[in-house]
Amino acid sequence: MGESVREWTTIVVGYDGSANARDAVTTAAGVLTEGGTVHAVIAYRLPSVSETERLWKELPDEFRSNFDVLAGPESLKAEAVGLLEGLGVHAVGHLVEGDAASAILDTVEDVDADLVVVGSRGLGRATRFLRGSVSSKVASHAKTSVLVVHPED
Repeated sequence: MGESVREWTTIVVGYDGSANARDAVTTAAGVLTEGGTVHAVIAYRLPSVSETERLWKELPDEFRSNFDVLAGPESLKAEAVGLLEGLGVHAVGHLVEGDAASAILDTVEDVDADLVVVGSRGLGRATRFLRGSVSSKVASHAKTSVLVVHPED
């Protein structure tokens, strides 16, 4: 009895600029079905009003007109899309406010993804217990297949 090969045409991958995230992006590109799309998710948190006021006061006058709290996340989005396009796949970047796991899971639903790819940082036991991990949260709550890419030793 012949088994069909699963096709992954819409993949969501979390990206934060780390080596683990780059591995996840490379893996997502490698398993994507030809003609599919990889959606790179960059989660961010806006600074509080008090943090913004403090930053504004510390910023020299000549730079205030260029002040953009989304410059960092926008840069990560461009980096992720550039990596994916450099690997020859169609890519869409998404900036999503909130924690990384929720941002990834929300995007999975929004784009009706058939696979999620996340990197694993290899947290120690204590950190994993106290904080949990993005990959664990995504794997536990995703309504689709999840591929966790572990770092090479």
